[in-house]
Amino acid sequence: MMSAKDADKKTITIKRSFLVVLLLTAVSFGAFIGRGTKILGGIYENSGEEISSDSGVEFRFIRPLRGPRPADRARSPRELRPFRYKVNALIQSKLSAGDASIVSVLFRDLKSGHGFGIRDQEAFSPESLLKLPLMVAYFKWAESNPSILRKKMLYVGGDDEIGPQHTKTANRIEKGRSYTVDDLILRMIAYDDADAHALLMASLPPGYLDRVFKDVYPNYDPAKKDDTVTFSAYASFFRVLYNASYLNNEMSEKALSYLSRSAFRDGIVSGIPSNVDCAIKSGERAMQADAGRGIEKDVKQLHEFGIIYYPGRPYLMGVMARGEDPEKLTNVIRDVTTLIYEEIDRQSRLQG
Repeated sequence: MMSAKDADKKTITIKRSFLVVLLLTAVSFGAFIGRGTKILGGIYENSGEEISSDSGVEFRFIRPLRGPRPADRARSPRELRPFRYKVNALIQSKLSAGDASIVSVLFRDLKSGHGFGIRDQEAFSPESLLKLPLMVAYFKWAESNPSILRKKMLYVGGDDEIGPQHTKTANRIEKGRSYTVDDLILRMIAYDDADAHALLMASLPPGYLDRVFKDVYPNYDPAKKDDTVTFSAYASFFRVLYNASYLNNEMSEKALSYLSRSAFRDGIVSGIPSNVDCAIKSGERAMQADAGRGIEKDVKQLHEFGIIYYPGRPYLMGVMARGEDPEKLTNVIRDVTTLIYEEIDRQSRLQG
């Protein structure tokens, strides 16, 4: 029979052994956690100016929504101080000078989501801006059928469907030549090629473009030529590309890279330093307005949207200017862009 003293010794030995096992388990688990933290830390370290996908591909234009990133939060700049009143004062000076009859502005900080609008619910005819949803439709199709972008199409000639554009270049497609779908999309977006747009529209299967609008902005009917959109509605297309929340990472990146190659350099781009990336889409429309006493006058509507990749604080902006002089309208867009950029730059420098 075991004495009480021997029983105590056995209990102590068992307790000590149990503690040793616990200690070794904790050390092992801690090493495992430490290794896991290092791996996760490596992933989060990529959440700076360029983001890497799981395949190791680096992205320049997109910021996919994929959960919280501690490194991002640690580096996030402070919220911008309000400056809507400055933009509004500039707009009022342009209106008073007769440079435009209507000016609308939308601004959104893509880091914080904060922003403002000035007459941003003003409806406008998208015209050439509809080329962006068409590109999105083709890239959505290409996600399940990648070969579609390599398909060649013969251009047999035709009327300029959209009409004269301010971005006319020597890069328009030529009659009798064949082009890949991918090349046509680039020409349609970067060079505002109306013939490339018409060829792509004619070759898109029925329902594809309707599906894009239903998914991104269901209140617009592409079948209605006179249907209008608002600034905030059109901005949805840029937001889903930036966040890669509609197209996958690769296709969202491709779309924004094509937008960054726009040949139109007189509006938003002219108000931004040349070393800063801009992914933009511009459009214009000529219309007739009643000048009184039964006299009609020509009125131009110039609208432009874009993502400005200010280092550490990318932002989305849109400007629509309506008036009689296209050159003055272009200058309005440039001056509004310059003011916003300089304000972002000033505040960012003050924040250190």
